[in-house]
Amino acid sequence: MKNLVIAGLIAIIAIGGALSGFAASRTVEKTVEVEMQFWVSTASSSAFVSTVQEGAEEWITHDFRVELKEVPGSKTLFFSEPVTISVPVTVEVEVEAEPALTPLPAARPHAPPGEKPSGRATCCTVRGMRDSRTAQRAVTAEVREVIAYARTNLGLTHEGRITINISHTVGGLHERYEDAFGERLDVLPNECSFQRGEHMFFGPACRSDGAVIAREWIARAVEAPYVSARWAGVATRDYYFTRYQSGRPPSLREDRYRSAIFHEPARHFREGRASEGLMTAAALYAVESYGTFEDWLAFYEDLLEGAEVHTAFEAAFGVELLRFYSDFETWAERQQTIMLATAYKSCAEAGRYLRPRSPAEGGGFADYHVPLEWDDDGDGYVCEEYSRFHREEELSCLVVGELSSEEE
Repeated sequence: MKNLVIAGLIAIIAIGGALSGFAASRTVEKTVEVEMQFWVSTASSSAFVSTVQEGAEEWITHDFRVELKEVPGSKTLFFSEPVTISVPVTVEVEVEAEPALTPLPAARPHAPPGEKPSGRATCCTVRGMRDSRTAQRAVTAEVREVIAYARTNLGLTHEGRITINISHTVGGLHERYEDAFGERLDVLPNECSFQRGEHMFFGPACRSDGAVIAREWIARAVEAPYVSARWAGVATRDYYFTRYQSGRPPSLREDRYRSAIFHEPARHFREGRASEGLMTAAALYAVESYGTFEDWLAFYEDLLEGAEVHTAFEAAFGVELLRFYSDFETWAERQQTIMLATAYKSCAEAGRYLRPRSPAEGGGFADYHVPLEWDDDGDGYVCEEYSRFHREEELSCLVVGELSSEEE
């Protein structure tokens, strides 16, 4: 996935052991199935190990790293020293007049020096659709891929447990919510996805959508819903999500931010009425004008700890928040003027000077290039059909044909 090479190896191993100790003359043989998955990082030549006991729903990512070595004479094969993994196992045995079997204590491995425990990002309990283990495993696998990528490429993880709630229908999502919180909502916050506390909810249309799952997890990891300045949380989440999708940081030159600057008054940001696109554009302006993303993270972490926005911003960037508002508004208004001056009246006119996006990208021009054309699907691009035609006459014929059919 993305730039990270993940070697996912699922193996079923049999743990054959004598679970005795409760009777001098009685030994019980029991085989337990444990699924194992190895997350291999090519950057550090090491692997983390995740396990789940048969019948359990929650995977455990163990708090140690396995060092990998290159096999002599082979640049593609790696091996590790023998590793012992402690997995807590509970076995129920019916025995007359014998004390109850005591579960083995949970394993408490120690992380190597300098290595942060990986247990923070353990994933996850899945509730709903018990008749479709395939669907449960698919959503779990997607979350684990996001966690692995974010830890290695973004230095990002989450804290605490995660419970994934899915269902066959939207009505089933109501049931999951009531099971989790003891109350039933009249209307769901979103029929696609939403989260509350340790619970994430994915509706039928989105439970297999990797982008939606990644967006919800990243919001959880950066605690975007809980920061005092909503725009700072939105921008931080957007920054990481863009990195996850494209492998590169977002830029003010991207169409979605330029579209927000074109269509919205810059002062909406100061007034708390900005769209998420304008919020992120303002944050990127701060990073590109006054410092680095590391400065932004220092600012954001101060906010999470309860600092005032103006105090945290000045401490991180050395610039007063009011000056930032003023600088951004001046810059955004100038950009808006430039985009208005270079806008085109129609798709045909824009096509003489601009190359439309390819059909694979969806076609069309950014809406700020042709502001008089209607954005039917609200994706920030207009004239999507234009990319199918190579000559202005072909487009003209299409338009005439459409008008004729309407008149009929």
